[in-house]
Amino acid sequence: MTTMNTSRSQQMADVFLARNTPFKRKQVLAARTFSAPPDVVFKQFCPTREMDWIDGWTADLIWTETGYAETGCIFTTPESNVLGSGLWIITRFDMNEHFELFRIIDNHVVQQFQIDLADHGNGTCTGTWTLTFTALSQAGNAIVESIPDADPVFRRVLDGLEHFVTTGALMTVDR
Repeated sequence: MTTMNTSRSQQMADVFLARNTPFKRKQVLAARTFSAPPDVVFKQFCPTREMDWIDGWTADLIWTETGYAETGCIFTTPESNVLGSGLWIITRFDMNEHFELFRIIDNHVVQQFQIDLADHGNGTCTGTWTLTFTALSQAGNAIVESIPDADPVFRRVLDGLEHFVTTGALMTVDR
């Protein structure tokens, strides 16, 4: 077996670790139990369908074969979107179980959304959101530092999803 010279990659890793990266990272967790099974809740994780249940949601589809969420779907949201601006890329779409996407915010922050659904077997499920924010610049550090542990806007979005899966209607929010 040939011995591989990995000294160049080791040097790169050593330099990175020695410089103690100046960029910040924050992880926020949220969970919500829904009065609907995973197959009802999961299909709402979609840039198109979110218009039906998120008051203030607007998006522009860049790429999708179906017009709905799927692995590789790319879309943007403007600053006026309830969750803000960004370039979004769906990277994993395991029907009714796991959904993952990344959002790039103003070239300063990368946000990873991981959503897992647990089926309770009684017509309900719990969604767990793991949101990881990583700064890409000093301006991004300020954004990451300002992220609350419990975002009231995000909580309202989840309330809107519960309202939609139980009533079939958009829950409007006074702004």
